[in-house]
Amino acid sequence: MLSRSCQPLAKAALAAGAVPSRQYHEIVKRTNTNQVFTQRGPGGRSSVSGHVATVMGCTGFLGRYVVNNLGKRGTQVITPYRGTDDDRRHLRLMGDLGQIVPLRFDIRNEEQIRESVRHADTVYNLIGKDWATKNFTFEQVHIDGAARLARIAKEEGVSRFIHVSALNADVNSNSHFLRTKALGEQAVKAEFPDAVIVRPGILYGHEDRFYNRLGWYVKWLPVGIPMVNGGKTRVRPVYVGDVAHVLAKLQYDDRAVGKIVELYGPKEYHYAALVEFFLDITRREKSAIPVPKVIAKAIAAASNAVMAFPVISPDEVERLFVDDTPTPGALTFDDFNVKPFTVEDQIIRFAGLYRSAEFQRAPYETILRKYTTDDVKL
Repeated sequence: MLSRSCQPLAKAALAAGAVPSRQYHEIVKRTNTNQVFTQRGPGGRSSVSGHVATVMGCTGFLGRYVVNNLGKRGTQVITPYRGTDDDRRHLRLMGDLGQIVPLRFDIRNEEQIRESVRHADTVYNLIGKDWATKNFTFEQVHIDGAARLARIAKEEGVSRFIHVSALNADVNSNSHFLRTKALGEQAVKAEFPDAVIVRPGILYGHEDRFYNRLGWYVKWLPVGIPMVNGGKTRVRPVYVGDVAHVLAKLQYDDRAVGKIVELYGPKEYHYAALVEFFLDITRREKSAIPVPKVIAKAIAAASNAVMAFPVISPDEVERLFVDDTPTPGALTFDDFNVKPFTVEDQIIRFAGLYRSAEFQRAPYETILRKYTTDDVKL
């Protein structure tokens, strides 16, 4: 917190219009309390930027990367969680002492939400579900929960609300997931008109449900990797670290206020090409097996009934029939001066884990065959 001796100077600077009231990185004024804070320390994790951010969904795949990016900027991060202490313990290392503040919460409990956001100037909503469960439906999480978070953030005077949706979100989509994501965007906008809507593409990384799913197929399915839609679906996978980097930048960048940001990979691939690429890297002598949509969804539903964490859900099968389609006019990586990694840059880090023992130490040689849709015709 800004010392009392410095507060008059900071307030005078704000009153004179020398700096914006919210987004300047050295002076922060909280609109709900009128308190003024300033940066302290040399910068980085062992400093205080003056900003406080709440990351809803902090224990998820994308959430941990967002918390890390905020923590290394000196932002105090409130990390609400609803699981066990083991689910959030890794987040404590991402900021200096007292900078990562865990709070237990339930998305249906308004008082717990209010406690989580009342001291924040930025709130991130990363909460989402890849499949419906007996505890939460898509509507309860993507629409009702998102609207509740946006409403309470607005009531508590939060300056910026950043809502993470999904690329291809569409109210007319055949995918239940993508339909509710689109409706959730509308619900958030109704409650918080200046909210930033972020639509990432298929995320990949160490904890993903993309390469790890292919790896599961390689390890446990003796017949090969199931392929739907003939592998013709066009996708633009994006590295999770690049998305988290832009999300952290949105805390300061005014250009995205009230707008849509779409974050997708720099190259487009057919799904079949990515599967072949994965098999090449892992050096597995397996092939893709075409599976009709109806059968694939039936198998996914049956496996979901007996597995605690499904490898693939019926709705995820449906999404494998949806081409990644960027929205004209949306902000992208270029607008934030971020050059995202390509699949070729990163694939060995994740696919290499699924090599057999004899190839674990094999060097990663350049694969000459190209896999983008410009080079592969199906």
